[in-house]
Amino acid sequence: MRTLVDTHRVAYWGVLRPLQNRKSGLKRAITMMLDKRLSEGGLSAKQQRMVQRIICRTAKEFAMQGDADMRALHDKYSEETLTEIEKAQAAEAQAYFERMMGESLDEEDEFDNIDDVLHASIERMRKQAEAKAKAKERRQKRKNKKSDQNAPEFDQGDIDIQASLRTLYRQLASVLHPDRESDPETKKRKTDLMSQANTAYGRGDLFSLLQLQIKADMTQNQIAATLARNNIYALTGLIEQRISALQQEIRDLEFETVAEFVLPSAVSITESALKSHLTKKQRDLQSDIIGLKEDMTEIESNAGLKRWLKHQDEDI
Repeated sequence: MRTLVDTHRVAYWGVLRPLQNRKSGLKRAITMMLDKRLSEGGLSAKQQRMVQRIICRTAKEFAMQGDADMRALHDKYSEETLTEIEKAQAAEAQAYFERMMGESLDEEDEFDNIDDVLHASIERMRKQAEAKAKAKERRQKRKNKKSDQNAPEFDQGDIDIQASLRTLYRQLASVLHPDRESDPETKKRKTDLMSQANTAYGRGDLFSLLQLQIKADMTQNQIAATLARNNIYALTGLIEQRISALQQEIRDLEFETVAEFVLPSAVSITESALKSHLTKKQRDLQSDIIGLKEDMTEIESNAGLKRWLKHQDEDI
């Protein structure tokens, strides 16, 4: 699935990025045109207010991306500057987090934006969690005064699993030991396989160790003997752990894919579904671009601008 997602990512951004940039460029150009149309007059007070709200809304989007000219354009028509709006939002967020945490963030200066509040709040919650963990550790130490209470407890299943891994690893090490080979190519091959075995054993990776048995040209009798000497329940436990880990990896990848490509939450991550979604996004962007071009043509004249405003949301 990861290969599918990585391949789709290249196609996705290769197709959509130019269209997104084109759409953004048109929206910015329209915003500048609306500013120009306001300066030329000829609109009623209500129409002027509508244009100003449209300018503020769109300019704010660009300003949030670091466009200084759009920030200035927003502030030109807004009753509050973006700086004032951001500080007010930050103050509200600060009050919310302080109520939630039950203590002050203790900042000497006021926060400039919500991001600063979030960073400070996360840091404070981290410190709270550390303090609680240390307090819990101290209580546990006071509770566990006897040595037998402090002795670590081992799960028999974990012991069996580790024993099984060791047995598999030792069998491979015996077969793959490169110092026993005189042929340079065979010695190099076994050195590489032994390195893979070391890595797999360090990760507790049962499947890789089993695959290496085949790569190491172990006979069927050797493999069967190795498995026969191991606790079958421990091997089953390892397999179940591996399946569970793979299932979690798939769920994580599905979640990341849905978020990255803004997919419907119920969509299946298949090649056809990804292509279908990309095609739809492409058509939507192309349609938006056509509409924006028509808007630019429409607002070039006062009469056209007035017609255009009639089709805009009155609550903009």
